[in-house]
Amino acid sequence: MVEHLAIRSHHTLHSFCERFRQLLNLPEFQFGFENETEWGLVELEGIEYNVARPYDVGTLQKWDNTVPVGCNFGISLIVDRQRPQSGERDWTLNHLVAPIGQTLANGFAAPVYYHRTWNGPGENVTKNISFHPDSA
Repeated sequence: MVEHLAIRSHHTLHSFCERFRQLLNLPEFQFGFENETEWGLVELEGIEYNVARPYDVGTLQKWDNTVPVGCNFGISLIVDRQRPQSGERDWTLNHLVAPIGQTLANGFAAPVYYHRTWNGPGENVTKNISFHPDSA
């Protein structure tokens, strides 16, 4: 199961991932790049946090038409099959996606969009959930 979120941010990939790491109390990210994108990833307790930032605006939307217009960072939350909650949709939404989405929205002061779940080859479920920064 892979949960897909997206956000718009002015940060570089490295500064975005450092803030992401601090907000979620994660280990250091590893970085790489290929063709159209650069990425950072880290794994903790059977969950991989993968952040992609394509070089060109609009690339995320070209790859995946469920990504909201304007978003330039894609975030994939990949739950390891060995993790006891793997495949439990309620747990994934309530204990993974929602808390992470809200934490990132607050921490980056920007909406975070939960736009798709990948359940396996050819098994995509479009989502339309937004997390907005809490007003002070």
